[in-house]
Amino acid sequence: MVGPVSSAASDGDRRTALEAVRDKLAAELDEASGPVVAVLSKELRLTIAELESLPGGREVSALDELTARRAARRADAQGGDAARGSGQ
Repeated sequence: MVGPVSSAASDGDRRTALEAVRDKLAAELDEASGPVVAVLSKELRLTIAELESLPGGREVSALDELTARRAARRADAQGGDAARGSGQ
């Protein structure tokens, strides 16, 4: 079965592939818990930044901005939980 990321990547359009990766990461992040949240958050932020850096870049939608902010908050919260738990 070919998913949206595979399909977008095979088209050869970098922007389309990155948008598919961004959407997949955001969906995975919504379902994630534990240490994987930080990893997914970082990848999502990097993917969004790469999309923004492409020539002819599009404006970031409100949804993208909110998703990135939520990902950053979750990553910060996960890091804070790990720091508090390591002293016990």
